[in-house]
Amino acid sequence: GLPYGWEKKFDGKMNGFVYINHVTGETRTSPPTHGSSGTGPAPVQISAREQGACKSGWRYAFNFCYYISAFADIQSHSGAQAACKTQGGELFWPQFVYESFFLKKTLNKVKISTHFFWTNGEKHGGKWDWGTGHPAFSNPRWSPGQPDGSGTCLAVYSHTGFLDDQPCETQYNYVCKTKA
Repeated sequence: GLPYGWEKKFDGKMNGFVYINHVTGETRTSPPTHGSSGTGPAPVQISAREQGACKSGWRYAFNFCYYISAFADIQSHSGAQAACKTQGGELFWPQFVYESFFLKKTLNKVKISTHFFWTNGEKHGGKWDWGTGHPAFSNPRWSPGQPDGSGTCLAVYSHTGFLDDQPCETQYNYVCKTKA
């Protein structure tokens, strides 16, 4: 893997990959060889107040429980969906616009190893949706220049809380959600 802080991303304009350091802002076309080893920080303990009515390891907010994958627990989109099902929830889908921003704030202290986390959003028949039984895909908060056609699965850019289309096979951290 890449040193902590670095992300490999396909750049359609260059028709190739670029490497972005989200800590320093550096962008390069060759893989980085410097930075931390990527072992990452220890898990952040969840206080009883944060846990609320949720089971151990989950955080309570907005009448939902949220599970944030461990620093090194990264999955493809389908792998993240399966992991959430195993945890007793499903991959994050926003009921409220501000949920992504709540998670952005939470992730600032939790620290995940990727700069995106998977959502349940996918493109089907040329249209984006959150999956069966969820609110209609309306008023999405896209990152600037997104969607850019680089993928058919939706991730949230953890530094801003905005959506970005990504290739479904890319491995990211993930957030699971279930009703409290």
